Amino acid sequence: MSPRDIQLFKQYPLIGRVTLSTGEAPTPYHIYDGYGLFIGGVTDLAAVRRLLAPEGVTPITTTDGHALMGIWVCDFTEASLGAHHELQFSIAVTRSAIDPIAPHPLNILVLMLTRPDVSLLCHGLCNNTPNVVAYNREYLSLNARQTDSRIAQSAASLTFAFNDHGMGQPILSGTVHQPQRASWRANWSLAARLGFKYTLALRQQPWISMSVLNPVGVVLNRNATSRTFTTTRRPPCAILIATPIPWTLATRRIAPCNSDPS
Repeated sequence: MSPRDIQLFKQYPLIGRVTLSTGEAPTPYHIYDGYGLFIGGVTDLAAVRRLLAPEGVTPITTTDGHALMGIWVCDFTEASLGAHHELQFSIAVTRSAIDPIAPHPLNILVLMLTRPDVSLLCHGLCNNTPNVVAYNREYLSLNARQTDSRIAQSAASLTFAFNDHGMGQPILSGTVHQPQRASWRANWSLAARLGFKYTLALRQQPWISMSVLNPVGVVLNRNATSRTFTTTRRPPCAILIATPIPWTLATRRIAPCNSDPS
């Protein structure tokens, strides 16, 4: 089966064109194949509050005084904007403050799956092709910058390096062990936090929806929501799509393939 024959893309086909500084590009943004890594965890709450000062959102906090965030490292090998790499730094936020939650390694995944009021604010975004940078900045109002990057996957690990384009200044690099099979311990822990009924319902969903917010000031002076839809059914390994909802700026988004747990 061709990735383009997946029902998700039939329901949200490429139906529009947008004019960018680099030329025309199709919309919505489709990603048909690729692989990647999602690193979820916590970060300094005071620093996040300073970053979010101009935004119309509030960070999700833990009872021990941290903020939730995630890092995405993706190699999109087939996409409507052409093959490209992406590095994204996301902060978990809500538009209205909620009570702090107890610390847990899987918090950000559970919230992404169970709380429709939770969004990921794209604080930093790096891509390695000019047309994707232009699409993200000029159409999606994301603070994208061009980088020189390398992502390599082997049976045992995923290695990545992102450097500032032209300057060569390092941004992020690393090597992460890639398990040969899913961790039963991690999956059991996630299922326990989601609940048995929700876990079964989640497995039956054709795709997962999530919202991504742009930071204020790139193009828009508000935090617009881009609704995203993701399925990881094979073939291919990872399929991603995003489409606008009535008052949003545009389309988007991302998902890992063989990271653990994710």
